[in-house]
Amino acid sequence: GLVKEGELKIGSKLPTERKLAETLSIGRNSTREALRILENMGMIVCRQGSGNYITGNMTQTISGVIEMMLLLKQVTREEVLTFRRDLEKAVCHAVMKNGNIEQWYDKLMEILSRDLEEQSLEEQIETDRSFHYMLIQATENQLWICISEAISVVYRSWIACALRYSDLEMKRKLKESHLALLLALKEGSTERCDAAVDHHYDLVDEKL
Repeated sequence: GLVKEGELKIGSKLPTERKLAETLSIGRNSTREALRILENMGMIVCRQGSGNYITGNMTQTISGVIEMMLLLKQVTREEVLTFRRDLEKAVCHAVMKNGNIEQWYDKLMEILSRDLEEQSLEEQIETDRSFHYMLIQATENQLWICISEAISVVYRSWIACALRYSDLEMKRKLKESHLALLLALKEGSTERCDAAVDHHYDLVDEKL
């Protein structure tokens, strides 16, 4: 009720366990268990000696669900990879629809300008993550950002594996596909954008 009425927002401190138990007319043990579940979902964070605070970290919740579905074999890795590919195309279309790629172009190009040969594997992985993360941010749509980042959390270990087993030539091809994607965004070409995304994920799938 407090959340619905706007009294509790992201960053707000929750009432104490005792107060919540009294308000909801439930036992302290049930209250504590409910808070533990919310913390595991990423909805709240417990700060030792301070209390519980609302975080609204839905990314953790969604990525956790996907990882559990993978473990239970409700979805396959191939299905996640296909979804990630299609999601990236949709993200790019959203960025083009916004018409604000100029605001992000220089930042994205700066990421792509990093020299592969001067980077460690960890730095190469972080460069790839940064590019895709900033692309998602360019949608300026919180739902896109939340869902895309959740998928990226699951996908991140796989791209790390692909880069680990890629030679320098393959890494250059991946970088070139990023560049082709960025240029397609700047030109506003959905056809070239989709082709660049497909090329990128074809390369990744080859290593996975």
